[in-house]
Amino acid sequence: MDDSNTPSMRSLRKEKAMEADRLDILDAASRLFATQGVEHTSMSDIADETGFSVGKIYKFFPSKKSLFLHIAKDFLDQIHNAFTHADDPTLKPVARLKKVIYAAIEIGNAGPDQVLMHLQESPSLFVEIKQPYKELHRVIFVDLFTQGMESGQLKPHNPEYLALMLLGAIDALSSHLMSLGKPNPFTPIPDLVINHIITPLMTESPELDEEKKK
Repeated sequence: MDDSNTPSMRSLRKEKAMEADRLDILDAASRLFATQGVEHTSMSDIADETGFSVGKIYKFFPSKKSLFLHIAKDFLDQIHNAFTHADDPTLKPVARLKKVIYAAIEIGNAGPDQVLMHLQESPSLFVEIKQPYKELHRVIFVDLFTQGMESGQLKPHNPEYLALMLLGAIDALSSHLMSLGKPNPFTPIPDLVINHIITPLMTESPELDEEKKK
């Protein structure tokens, strides 16, 4: 029996179509917000980019701010999930620290439009929702730096200051590298912050540590 036209199947197809339209709107808005800035992008611009009517976009998102905040929060959720999933407690603290940095940068390379939007709007809209995530990541870094010192892998320093330095360096490098317009712009960041912030803190060189494992 062909049940493709039953009410439940029709409802499912409608839901899938609506979700596809919603994702098209989010993708278009991300690109426009990144290239033009939120202030200079209108809902009409987004409608032109998607081929939808302005009214249809408002059915999904009641305002431009709500659309922006949805994109921003989704991206920050992705980064935070990458942090938490990459943090492997079976590894030594420094290895854990390196792994979460690499994981976060992979998310950045996968969504450069969202990162550019973040960098452009940080002084205004973005800071409102970014701060709680920044605090979560600061706590993760403080914990890993502290564990690294307690285990003897890292020299004694203030873990709070180190965490803030690491977050600040990642933000500053992201802003600079994004401006160069290269593909996968954030790829150099992990090696830069590891080589210049983390490695100098280690009590033994990474090469010697690797030799001990053999």
